[in-house]
Formats: sequence, structure tokens, C-alpha cells
Amino acid sequence: MQEPTNDDWFLAANDAWDAGAHKKALSLFLKAAAAGETHALNSVGYFLDHGIGVKQNAEAARAWYRKAARAGDIAGCANLAICYRDEGNFRWARFWFERAYAQGDDDAALELGRLFLWEGPNQNHRKVVDYLSKAAASPRISADGRKEAGSLLKSLARK
Repeated sequence: MQEPTNDDWFLAANDAWDAGAHKKALSLFLKAAAAGETHALNSVGYFLDHGIGVKQNAEAARAWYRKAARAGDIAGCANLAICYRDEGNFRWARFWFERAYAQGDDDAALELGRLFLWEGPNQNHRKVVDYLSKAAASPRISADGRKEAGSLLKSLARK
């Protein structure tokens, strides 16, 4: 019998997750990650972050997201940025959202626009408008995301 490849482990892990077999899915994601599947690194982080099939562990989740991000996984960059944003570390959140955006995650443009907007009187208005404009024009983010970016831009124009 042929040894499963990292793609096999990853696909089997997603199938198990879809079937609600969370512990099995996590075990398979770990095997896929050990075999070099980049996206599995992010998935392990996600399971730890949200306590899926395992006790929730934000610190371990961040470590797995970082591994994924450093291996070039866009979702790993975005998830790591979300962790930093949620703990109030906007400097590192911006860094990782900028990496996610540079790799093609247009949802990160909305997040960056929000982050620069939250800086209040110290905000970089040009960056706020630039990122929100990119998000509002992107066909690769949700309709709700585009709508929010457009609403934020309109509220800035009224100020």
C-alpha cells in the first residue's frame, strides 16, 4: 500500500472536519502539517484558536498561524493579524494584514482601513482612504465587506 501524501492527509482532514469528526480532523491536519502541507499549519492553528476537537489555546494557535504565515499561507497571515488585532497589538496586526493583502487577500484591505481609522487623531488619512477604496472596489471580498468599506468612505467624506 502506498504511503499517503500530504495532500491526502489534508483532504482527509477536511473531509473529517466536514463530517463533524473534529478530533480525527485535527489528527489528520497534524499529519499533513508534519508532511509539509502549508495550509494544514493554518488549520491546526484554527482548531487551537477556536477549541475545535481540542482545548482552546490562543498562544499555541498563534504559533501555528505564524508557521503557516512564514511558509507563505495567506490565511495564516490573516489569522495571525486577527489574533494581534483582537489583543490590541495594532502594530503587529498591520504588519500581518499588509502581508496578507500583498499576497492577494483583499479582505485584509478592509481590515487595514479599519486599523488606520481606529488610530483616531493620529491616523494616516491617506492610508485609510486608500485601503478602504481598494476594499470597496474589490470583487474578491464579500458584498457586506464592500458595503462596509463604502460606508466608511462616505462617513470620512462627511467629516
